[in-house]
Amino acid sequence: MTEIIIVGITMGLIIIVSALYQGRRRRVNLLRVTCVALFIATVCRGMEPPLDGPAVDLLKRLAILTAQVSVALLIFTFRATPLSRRATRFIYLFAGIIALGEAVLVWFIPVHADGTIYDRVDIDAALAHSQAWALISYNFLYLSAFAAATAVVAVGCWRTMTQKNQPFSARLPVAFVFTGAIGSALFIGSSLLDLFGSPVVGGTELRTQLLVTVVSFFFLGLATGVIRRISIETQVRLALRLAHEVVVPLWRTTTTLHPDVKLPPEDRQGFDQLMTLSRLTIETHDALRLIREDHDPALEPLHRQHPEDPHLSAGLVRHLSGENAVPSLGWFTLALSRLRTLKLKDDETLAASVQSLYEIRVAMSAMNGTDGR
Repeated sequence: MTEIIIVGITMGLIIIVSALYQGRRRRVNLLRVTCVALFIATVCRGMEPPLDGPAVDLLKRLAILTAQVSVALLIFTFRATPLSRRATRFIYLFAGIIALGEAVLVWFIPVHADGTIYDRVDIDAALAHSQAWALISYNFLYLSAFAAATAVVAVGCWRTMTQKNQPFSARLPVAFVFTGAIGSALFIGSSLLDLFGSPVVGGTELRTQLLVTVVSFFFLGLATGVIRRISIETQVRLALRLAHEVVVPLWRTTTTLHPDVKLPPEDRQGFDQLMTLSRLTIETHDALRLIREDHDPALEPLHRQHPEDPHLSAGLVRHLSGENAVPSLGWFTLALSRLRTLKLKDDETLAASVQSLYEIRVAMSAMNGTDGR
């Protein structure tokens, strides 16, 4: 039942990762390979029994090896200095030797009458068949790759978790993966003790539970990482949507008064949402500046009544364009604007510019008698 649940989780992760992480960036490809490899390994694990034998066991171990290499390379991509090509080739060479060795040795391991291969605890029976060397070598290669990947993941996760100013949402996925690495170390220790005839309490059953637990924690790490990515992207989209709702009505009205501040439409081709918002904000501020600098005597009473922004700009725009030219901010927009998570944190200058326009909109709402604050 546990394997079925994990298979379902892994399948969901593959779908989510494929849909969410677009492009051919290295990290994206490594994450996809990891999810697919873990899915294959879990399916193979769930097939034992009823289907078992050298082919299934080898496929399972090669899938785990692929996941280990992908995770190790993924961890290395977060280094301050990129991993050299020589080091990357060494990792691939090491994995290739392990895979080739396992593919050769699996056919020398003795097989039970039901077709299943000898497990680590069957070392005495393998000695009787003079094939203990194959069983030891086969498992030694497997555990060597496991130990190397575990060391890389544990060290990388520890360094990430101990960095300062890391939000909890960023630490949680790493903590799950780190816990999985600790479980991998226990799995390796249990396997070595089984192999040399000193099984710990539980023996093979404990080792199976450890492997399922390790895979589960890796899945949790990937899942929470994906959830965090979705959350961040959702927050960014909502922040942009909110900023557009604040800026666009004011931009439309002010640039009608001073259309010369607008960039020609053909020059905006290729702009993304953030660039468009930035340009609209600039044009709105330029138009507001021209409105404030207008020396029309008819505007003097407004300058005396509202000497400073945001009330000055709000009063001038309402006077020149009409009280309802810029609609009042709705309560929902006002509520969302107070959420810190919906701020344009990646561009402080733009965020400050949008905030100043937001204050003007709030001032206009207050003048219209609909201020929700």
